[in-house]
Amino acid sequence: MKTVKQQIRETIREKRDAMTREEVESKSAAIAAKLQQLEEYAGAKTVLFYAAKGNEAQTKKLINDALKSGKKVLLPITNTAAGELEVAEIRDYSSDLKPGAFGIMEPKRRSAVDEEEIDVVIVPGVAFDKDGHRLGYGLGYYDKLLHRLAKAAEIGLAYDFQVVEKLPRESHDRPMDAIVTESRVIRCN
Repeated sequence: MKTVKQQIRETIREKRDAMTREEVESKSAAIAAKLQQLEEYAGAKTVLFYAAKGNEAQTKKLINDALKSGKKVLLPITNTAAGELEVAEIRDYSSDLKPGAFGIMEPKRRSAVDEEEIDVVIVPGVAFDKDGHRLGYGLGYYDKLLHRLAKAAEIGLAYDFQVVEKLPRESHDRPMDAIVTESRVIRCN
């Protein structure tokens, strides 16, 4: 018997996987434009992004734009042994990344990063609810990271169909401050 979380994950991932490349690119461009207009993002000096995998809301253009505008850009490195994400700076999207755990692109080099400097965390997810709760892939990597970065603004990127009315919650879940989709910005908390 599947749990509610497993059913939601499966349904949303099927929808996302069925998207065409054109849909992914056009919806991701709309999401990026909305994100770039957010006050927290526009004023941020240091941003922790994720490298999109498959049909996730794409971040490559956002990362390149942030680098061009002088923002300090960070990406996670998966430490599977510790079961957590480390954070490293990149200066060039094309040359500073390599495939890492789970086939996700991550920084080639570890770098000392003061996590207190992070202004905004751009967060991936399988699904979000209108209160900002997030359903990830079920391994808890981002949950641990978000607890460490509690002072940063946490912004989820998602397609409209990834936002559901209510998700099952657990005590360790941290709600997003905002969720940005191709059609709207949902303010949470």
